[in-house]
Amino acid sequence: MIITEKFLDDAGRRSPAARAAMAQAGDKIRIKALKDALISIGVCEITQDNAKELNLPICQKKYAFLASPITFAFLDEETFEQFKPITNGAALEIAHARNGLIGLRRKRNENA
Repeated sequence: MIITEKFLDDAGRRSPAARAAMAQAGDKIRIKALKDALISIGVCEITQDNAKELNLPICQKKYAFLASPITFAFLDEETFEQFKPITNGAALEIAHARNGLIGLRRKRNENA
């Protein structure tokens, strides 16, 4: 939704419609930022069966601006390379919806 000066003037800046539009616009920005962050970390398409076979713990994270929690499993670098990487936000949403979880690259601790 594009929020214009005309819309805010017509609806009233403190009206429920204007407040809802502003919240929706803010949530959209947060969701895009989260997708971009996950992609920059490294995310791949993984299934529940893959996670069980590899004995990976499954985690969930709830964000206030998302309708449902994100379910993911951490994968080490070698395991991560075995799965199809996700490179855009649409593919990320589709993979999570289709499989119920996504795989996140776990960065190796250089100091250990």
